[in-house]
Amino acid sequence: MEVFLLKLDSKNCPNKRLKTLEEVPENTAITVGNFDGVHLGHRYLIENLKKKAKSENLKTLVLTFCPHPLKVLAPQLLPCELTDINEKIEIFRELGVDYLCFIRFDKEFAKIRAREFLEKIIYEKLKCRYLLVGYDWRYGYRREGEIELAKEVGSELGFEVEEAKPFKIKGHIVSSTLIRRLLREGRVEEVREYLGHNYWVKRKVVKGDQRGSKIGFPTANLQNTENLCLKEGVYAVKVEDKYLGVANYGYRPTFGKKKRVLEVHILDFEGNLRGKRIKVEFLKFIREEKKFSSVEELIQQIKKDVEAVKGLSK
Repeated sequence: MEVFLLKLDSKNCPNKRLKTLEEVPENTAITVGNFDGVHLGHRYLIENLKKKAKSENLKTLVLTFCPHPLKVLAPQLLPCELTDINEKIEIFRELGVDYLCFIRFDKEFAKIRAREFLEKIIYEKLKCRYLLVGYDWRYGYRREGEIELAKEVGSELGFEVEEAKPFKIKGHIVSSTLIRRLLREGRVEEVREYLGHNYWVKRKVVKGDQRGSKIGFPTANLQNTENLCLKEGVYAVKVEDKYLGVANYGYRPTFGKKKRVLEVHILDFEGNLRGKRIKVEFLKFIREEKKFSSVEELIQQIKKDVEAVKGLSK
């Protein structure tokens, strides 16, 4: 079993390389989950964890998994991705979490029994003295563990277990599943209600096929975006918190591509971003992706897309 433990320090530069620790040097207050998207429900959990940790003189620790457990247990059911590892690290640092622990979820770890997970990992390795979990938390081999077992083991070993109530907005339980559905439908403006901010990704710019530059609309092609939870099409975006842009997510059917990719044309920008991680916020869905009969027809449509994005700032 591989465990990666990081100490997060909000005073450090966000781009500073984090070192993994062998063990937690302090007693902790822990919450566990996949935290895909780190939405308002997750943030509610974190804020409650921080309050308890402060009152009990504990350090906060978020325990999560990589890859998503379904990639190992049922690949055909693997959901699309809201946030990657680097984005989670950045978000949890901003939220003031003290420690972040990733467990590599593989076939070996999938066999761990629920009681062993609580005793060996939660209590012994991560020094848990308070455990806060969601209302539907299950864990261990074949999801055999439930909250009552955690409370029983906690009582035996000396850590408190508390179940958080579901966090709701307008009667809806805020969940990663809800946010994925809205994004797949292109409803990025509604997603803002449940995230507390615009949906964004921060990925590395890699070399593309240069077609954008050849037709007068250079684009930044973002790495590892094939499985994003986005409807295929064109979006108005904000890049690096200051530039407006037109983003296309999809297969680029005019050029016969087979792999989905996110590419962004940044308005009023000159420079080379290759190799840099850039933040792209999704403001509005403009239109669905379509195949054009000619490159000239595509160019004319891109001009219309650019004007539509510029209109948002007026």
